[in-house]
Amino acid sequence: MRISRSALVVAVLGGASLAGAQPIEVEALKKSCDKGGAADCLTLAAAYARGEGAPRDASKAAGFYKKACEGGQARGCFELAVMHVAGQGASKDVKTAITLFQRACDLKDAEGCIRLAMLFYDGKDVAKDLGRARTLLTESCDGGIARACVVLGVMFRDGSGVAGDPARAAQLFRKACEGGDAEGCGELGRALGTGRGAARDPAKAAALFAKGCEGGWMAACYDLGLAHETGAGAPRDLPRAVALYTKACAAHDPGACHGLGLLEKSGTGVAQDLTRAVAHFKESCDAHFGRGCYELATSYFSGRVVPRDLSQASMLYRQACNDGDFRGCVSLGVMYAAGGQLATDPVLALKLYQEACDGGDTNGCARAGPMYEKAEGTARDMARALAVYKKACDAGNQPSCYRIGHHQRLGEFLPRDPAQGIQRMGQACNGGVGDACVELAAMYDNAEGVPRDPLRAIALYKQGCAAGQPLACQKVKYR
Repeated sequence: MRISRSALVVAVLGGASLAGAQPIEVEALKKSCDKGGAADCLTLAAAYARGEGAPRDASKAAGFYKKACEGGQARGCFELAVMHVAGQGASKDVKTAITLFQRACDLKDAEGCIRLAMLFYDGKDVAKDLGRARTLLTESCDGGIARACVVLGVMFRDGSGVAGDPARAAQLFRKACEGGDAEGCGELGRALGTGRGAARDPAKAAALFAKGCEGGWMAACYDLGLAHETGAGAPRDLPRAVALYTKACAAHDPGACHGLGLLEKSGTGVAQDLTRAVAHFKESCDAHFGRGCYELATSYFSGRVVPRDLSQASMLYRQACNDGDFRGCVSLGVMYAAGGQLATDPVLALKLYQEACDGGDTNGCARAGPMYEKAEGTARDMARALAVYKKACDAGNQPSCYRIGHHQRLGEFLPRDPAQGIQRMGQACNGGVGDACVELAAMYDNAEGVPRDPLRAIALYKQGCAAGQPLACQKVKYR
């Protein structure tokens, strides 16, 4: 799953609080600071930074933070680094900030570790270095910073800069949640909801979503809304789902805007309002939520609510795929394969189907297989055809199961296995694939690899006819 930048922003806490903002002995503290009293330098810096006990003066604050840092006060190093990142009270100088964050981290300031880690994780102001980010996040997480545990968990979940390890990710999310991080609770809920990295438990997942939502992580409000909409782990409660989606969408959570848009599109739980639905899909898409882009693309393709615009639809299908909804690649592939809407391009269509297949979209695999088999958009490649047929079949696509069964029965491009082939073809026939029913019926009619059984044959022809296979209907008609 893609991580938004806002989800990774680290809250920066200020220096030590001046209890009750009591007046301080500025001159006495200055003398102590000048003599090497680093703790007093830090107190003075905080006073000037906040205007509490001394006039607000960012430049003086930076000077005293520098002395505090030089005297071994980790907080002085941290606060001065923050000032250099922001360019407030000190020159904007990320290189110097990195040195200061590292010193704070070395002095066991966990916040210094996570701020430095996020610079390397984000890769905006410095070269991206996920290895270094991981080391620093580990130190920070071990030091009790729950937010670091979340980010480190995301890295292990997604295999970003580390070998993917969903179980380790779930452990880190649990630690973050127990440390009071709302996102950690929500991410642990997702692990329990999907069974990825932890035993699947929808009820516990919903409870964690509630905890994350109460803590202010809007994605958890979306997930809780989804649980109430579907009844997965929580009582089915459409008004509650609508309220949660509305709350989270108002806070610009893209998943929630998409969920609310779907309800408005169908009129489920709310009055049907296609105009509002499209607006919510657009907001979701603008935040790079692939499913929002897919729905918006479909609106432009159909011309409902917005004027029909195939160019805009194709662009949005591409964006949906880029943002993780591989239906976008399939739909765009169909447009290129069919022609009329876009210039016919079977090569590009196959490329899009394969991209969707590689991303786990069963329909993409099912559409790519026949193109490899029939040499459409590529040279004939039965090895690849059978590989994507199998992937689609394993995911429940019955036409793909039929194609594998057919080749297994005949021993074409696969080791001959009539029993397995017939089993797959029967599965496909029961799944509504008329061609599979016809082929099986002909086998029973002609005793091809099975005992002759006219009654079984006519039953299969009827099944094929019900599935819309014309030859099967002819066979039934003339029996």
